[in-house]
Amino acid sequence: MLVSETAHLDPETPNISRIYDYYLGGAFNLPADRERATVIKSVLPGMEMLARFNRGFLRRSVAFMVDQGITQFLDLGSGLPTAGNTHEVAQARDPHAKVVYVDYEPVAVALGEQILRGNPNAVMVEADARRPDELFGHPGVRGMLDLDRPLGVMMTGVMVFVGDHEDPVGLMKAYRDVCAPGSYIALSHLTDERADPETKVQVHAMVEAYKGVIEQLYVRDRAGVEALFDGMTLVEPGVTLMPEWNPRPGLDIPTGSPAHHLGYAAVGRVD
Repeated sequence: MLVSETAHLDPETPNISRIYDYYLGGAFNLPADRERATVIKSVLPGMEMLARFNRGFLRRSVAFMVDQGITQFLDLGSGLPTAGNTHEVAQARDPHAKVVYVDYEPVAVALGEQILRGNPNAVMVEADARRPDELFGHPGVRGMLDLDRPLGVMMTGVMVFVGDHEDPVGLMKAYRDVCAPGSYIALSHLTDERADPETKVQVHAMVEAYKGVIEQLYVRDRAGVEALFDGMTLVEPGVTLMPEWNPRPGLDIPTGSPAHHLGYAAVGRVD
């Protein structure tokens, strides 16, 4: 996740990566994180389910990419590499799959390095996903990934931190242009377009509750998310609600949670 450069290792300060880990049932969170998570859930009761829908999409899209022959992944704004993250899914299918996790938040990087210690095919890199030129010049990225071969780029919950004034379409194009033909980019994004009036109010209250932990959150409608895939071929079913992107029969069962309607997801192929 993209967070303020003032973030530090103070255990008394809530941390977005650890809060997300808490939502997913992970073990890398502290009392300050759980306290803030409780506040956030009090204004948006579906927040925990939204996080789980997001992680479910990540897992399905990584599995899809491995099945298409992708053997290397770049996970942007990854947060902590725990609770069923990219390397676990990819390496379960292909033990030699390589994964670079990217985050510019010091806590996520420090903990991520500990979690990945001993895994020669997965690394944690401290870099800003909004600066792709610097990111791709990082020795940790260059040493792990072969950019002449197809790449799987994970952008789950990343563009929600990029406002229109920061040219999100141009940022996506920068990543698309680096990727070799046959690469895929997976993206999920917060939305309130299909939420009922009460839930819309809760979404914006949640945005306020996150202030002080992360930067500004942005919501986009379906057209805004589709625009991010300009120049790519969308994989079926295109831009859809997160739990509805190629659900696994018997495993990904839609629920009655309002969170069902709060996130769009899609995967684009670079041709």
